[in-house]
Amino acid sequence: MIRAAIGKDMLLLVRDRGALLSLFALPAVFMVVFGAVFKLDRAEPPVIAIWHVPGEPRGMAIAHALAAAAVFTPALQPSSDAVRVAVAAQRADAGVIASAESVELVLDAGLPLQVRGPLAGALEGLVVRALVPPGIALPLVNVTFASTSARSTDNISGFQLAVPGNAVLFGFFLALTVAMSFANERRIGTWQRLLAAPVPRWHALVAMLVPYFLLGACQLAFFFTLGAVAFGMAVAGSVAALVALSLALVYCAVALGLLFAAIGGSERQLGGFGSVALLVMGMTGGCMVPRLVMPKFMQSLGLVVPHGWALDGYYDVLVREGTSIASVAPSLAALLVFGSAFAAIGLAMFRFERV
Repeated sequence: MIRAAIGKDMLLLVRDRGALLSLFALPAVFMVVFGAVFKLDRAEPPVIAIWHVPGEPRGMAIAHALAAAAVFTPALQPSSDAVRVAVAAQRADAGVIASAESVELVLDAGLPLQVRGPLAGALEGLVVRALVPPGIALPLVNVTFASTSARSTDNISGFQLAVPGNAVLFGFFLALTVAMSFANERRIGTWQRLLAAPVPRWHALVAMLVPYFLLGACQLAFFFTLGAVAFGMAVAGSVAALVALSLALVYCAVALGLLFAAIGGSERQLGGFGSVALLVMGMTGGCMVPRLVMPKFMQSLGLVVPHGWALDGYYDVLVREGTSIASVAPSLAALLVFGSAFAAIGLAMFRFERV
């Protein structure tokens, strides 16, 4: 019974050219447009973590120069290790460690090259200028660069941001497709016929949801294959991590669709509030404008929705070499928690008898 119902729904989905067009072709167009025009601009000055030996003139001069520079926001740290941790945890864009013997610049190699290069040059220039004034008698030092994260790929482009952003945005629009399919089944009386058949109700729900899970998996596979083959998007981390993230995202989207279906309403009503809800979630989560360039409050707010967690995981996989499933475990866990919460609420609210 379940196999036949799944086969029937898959056949209907394949024949629905309008739905396939909106789930596959439209996102591809968005990827081309966003990838071609996107440029990474920061909304706030870069945060520079700094530590120097107390009272050491070289370090004090650098700290003063950072504080006086309008282009940086210095953040004093209690130790040199704290500087490295702040950069590794992305609480700071770069770090400066000044001792009596040397000055070290701590850079995150996971940053895009178009951000990392100018940042390194500006910091090195500021350090050198801070040590030139006559008041500093100590000789200049060699500036070293330390990376606290995995090396990034060398071919990061706008598509590195546009492909995952649009994949997450349109991947979650699968929820609306699921909900409207449920509404259509109610309208044509399918649920009433299922209730009269000697079949457990959970069989009917599984038969309805599995085809959409498979469709969502195909949709994301298409997006990332298109990004890699047609747009030159590189995958620096583990492909297994990319697959795991995608499956967790599809699970979350299908569960959200069940919740939308449980709330009920006509197809027109679902299309209205569902579209608005998904667009607001996508915008908040950074699908349209990356959270990296948002104010700090909005960056934190983006983690209230599953979109933000999914994008954090995707960006790690795409730009950081050595990223594994364990590396994206927080994103995976968040997507599974969101999905399970959506499913639990949807199941509690769902009523087969609703017309």
